[in-house]
Amino acid sequence: MSEPLNLKEQLCFSLYNAQRQVNRYCSNNVFKKYKLTYPQFLVLTILWADSPVNVKKVVTELALDTGTVSPLLKRMEQVDLIKRERSEVDQREVFIHLTDKSEAIRPELDTACQDVAVASSLSTEESQELNRLLAKVINAFTEEKGK
Repeated sequence: MSEPLNLKEQLCFSLYNAQRQVNRYCSNNVFKKYKLTYPQFLVLTILWADSPVNVKKVVTELALDTGTVSPLLKRMEQVDLIKRERSEVDQREVFIHLTDKSEAIRPELDTACQDVAVASSLSTEESQELNRLLAKVINAFTEEKGK
């Protein structure tokens, strides 16, 4: 007879629980003030690095489908966090731009995200190693999905 599964020793549970705890912390301590969701923050992060971007880039970067991203962008536009504009060259292509409002909240969100890193109690080296290992896991499952 095999050993019973111990939940705390399961990698899938550890990943799930860590993600839940980080999301809860961010939602309550970082995003709540701005009425942001975590996916909205991720869109802003993409735009802060490179604006404007087309919707396809957001879909690819977030590893989500268009049916999920489109309503997310619509809600963000309704609260003036982004502006969507059709390409003058190809009307099928939509570009997403930052707004003054989303530019204005960036410094405080940058600081708040640094606070999240501190709250994790990981050293810089540990954080970098965790990111490296998580990227390895993500890549393995992404490659598996492609088969």
